[in-house]
Amino acid sequence: MSRKILILEDDEATAELMKFYLEEEGFQVKISLRGKCFLSKAVEFQPDLITLDVLLPDANGFSILEKLQEDERTKNIPVIFVTVREEKEKGIKMGASGYIIKPFNEGELKGTIKSILN
Repeated sequence: MSRKILILEDDEATAELMKFYLEEEGFQVKISLRGKCFLSKAVEFQPDLITLDVLLPDANGFSILEKLQEDERTKNIPVIFVTVREEKEKGIKMGASGYIIKPFNEGELKGTIKSILN
């Protein structure tokens, strides 16, 4: 059974690019373009890993990370921030497993995810 990744990214083109890269590696990928219903999506999909943007039109990625960590059903899912915000120290302190600054390259995205899942 393939590993599952849930992407929260407000830019559809970026999300689709990430999905393409990850599906090439055999991952099952779902995209969410809104933060509002994200916790329920994460509970329903039960991904092995979540990528999270910090800047969203309807939510803040740091707040979403806190909600994921507070919920028994999602607290053990590793989260990687993929964002333009250069706040790596804050993200890691809050419990993120990784932090990638956009624009990212394919190797960086795949390498970070594989290292966390292995």
